[in-house]
Amino acid sequence: MFDALRKMIFPIIIIVLFFFVAMIILQWGMGMSSRQSHVDRNVAGVINGEEVSWQEYTRIYNNLYQAEMAKLDEDQQDQELSDEKVDELQEQAWNQVLGDRLMKQEMAKYDIVVTDEEIYGYLRSAPPAELQSMPYFQTDGKFDYSKYVSSMADPQMASYWASLEPMLRSDIRKMKLQEMIIQAAHISEDEIKEFYKEATERVKVGLVNVGFARFSAPPPQSTDEEYQQYYESHKEDYTIGERASLGLCMLEKQPGRADWERSYEQAKEIYDSLLAGANFKALAADLSEDVASARDSGNLGWFPAGRMVSEFDRVAFSMEKGEISEPVRTQFGWHIIKHEGYRDTVNAKKEPVREAHCSHILIKSYPSTETLDQLYQRLVDFRAAAVEKGFFVAAEELDMPATTTGLFERDASIPNLGRNKAASNFAFEADLGTISDVQESDAAFYVLEAAKREPAGYAEYDLVKDRVRMALQKEKVQALCRDTANAIWDAIQNGTDIKTAAKKYGEEYETPAEFGRAAYVRGLGRAPEPIGAAFGLKAPHEITPPVEFDQGVAIIELLERTSFDVTQYTEKRDSVRTAVLTAKRQETFARWFQHLMETSEIVNNTQRVSSESEYM
Repeated sequence: MFDALRKMIFPIIIIVLFFFVAMIILQWGMGMSSRQSHVDRNVAGVINGEEVSWQEYTRIYNNLYQAEMAKLDEDQQDQELSDEKVDELQEQAWNQVLGDRLMKQEMAKYDIVVTDEEIYGYLRSAPPAELQSMPYFQTDGKFDYSKYVSSMADPQMASYWASLEPMLRSDIRKMKLQEMIIQAAHISEDEIKEFYKEATERVKVGLVNVGFARFSAPPPQSTDEEYQQYYESHKEDYTIGERASLGLCMLEKQPGRADWERSYEQAKEIYDSLLAGANFKALAADLSEDVASARDSGNLGWFPAGRMVSEFDRVAFSMEKGEISEPVRTQFGWHIIKHEGYRDTVNAKKEPVREAHCSHILIKSYPSTETLDQLYQRLVDFRAAAVEKGFFVAAEELDMPATTTGLFERDASIPNLGRNKAASNFAFEADLGTISDVQESDAAFYVLEAAKREPAGYAEYDLVKDRVRMALQKEKVQALCRDTANAIWDAIQNGTDIKTAAKKYGEEYETPAEFGRAAYVRGLGRAPEPIGAAFGLKAPHEITPPVEFDQGVAIIELLERTSFDVTQYTEKRDSVRTAVLTAKRQETFARWFQHLMETSEIVNNTQRVSSESEYM
């Protein structure tokens, strides 16, 4: 391929695109289609039907882990990362896998291809930073563009350039997809001008801030009668949407007896190998399914009695140093424990504590296809009986776990199911008494019954009384703030200096640092009402009447103002337009990517890693 490129004289295409990928904190629900093929928990995840291997996920996680370790000081290199940081890296690794896989699926969907000419043009016009930093392409420690371009025609470099082709082709395909998405972003002249105003206009003010804090400790008291009256006069604030509840019969995807026996045999083989002289650390690193400890050869560190789950804890504190246990069953799987020794120390309360140091190899038990089929068939049989005899009658006869969810609003979290749009739609749209087909989530199979619906209306007082009390208390505090601010304002209107008037009624006159329209202002936060009022002042020493906002009432005096400069705006318009357009494109791509997430079928098995690595 590059032999042909070297014969070209002129680049065919130059791709210059601000490359960005906004990774988003993800949440997704499960589908309501009929039974899907079982999710193999031996894969890290499934994205729109495509499996993600643990090897792919672990490779990215390890890269992130090593990069994080490289940031530590030299004297910290032998320390482990905190549990919080490990959880963060695991989430980052999954997000990278997910983002890359979704992008590849979209590239395939739109049949995005990259030509040899585009690769050549990209390399010439936008040399990747990784290549610019390579000594081979540098002269006197700096990137040498002529040397870089000449190397493309060097036959001895042909294999090197060919090795880069897959990565470059993938990167350019992503760029073309992103460019296609962000082309929908457009900006108006008003948007450009408003952006410039927010970035350049400044005010310096004097501030009298009558805040909630002054009248909230202690807060004003109210009687039960006042609360009831407030509720009756503000009922519109306490409406509740249509609600529904579901009958739910759920079987979790837990391993059966045969699955536990199968995983025990795997653990027993490892145990026998250890008795025959195999290296524990090597087997733990290669075979343990506790990802967190496997990277440290199974090391669990020091722990006191009672920290681990009881089965593990009991065995660990009955062993001697150097001893290796037979497989021990806990809720997480089968553990082969190696005892590394004991030590006596003191806890945070200065009490003497004995701690054990252990390593382990974990072999998890997963529900097999046969087990999952059995669970599914039990619910098929239950559904048939429920249609014939009724949901809860069938559950009792077949000894199935059935319950009724609490009432919930459309698209809200459903008890025992979480956010599940399809289940929510079923609850609100199916005829009452309708029984669903067998449904499947990442963790369970289940059958639903449309059980009950309550119309929209006013929430009963008992359900919202805490909100009513807080609202009335806030209203009374706001009234005290308003009365005080009005008294100060009346004094100002009658000729009293603003500082003197503030002091007379127990308030201070403050001068926050100069601020812009979008800034955080001490005492005001980012409240739009007082900040907007400050920018509405034109002449120095002009004063606003009392301005109410969510934390009090403010009176503002303009001291200085840096106004919109038309001449400077005209000079900088093009660069401002670029900044605004870039932000708009980022927002456009982020919205598109969020929609892609929400409409994709995603199973994330890596979420179990953290919880299954803790034996507390």
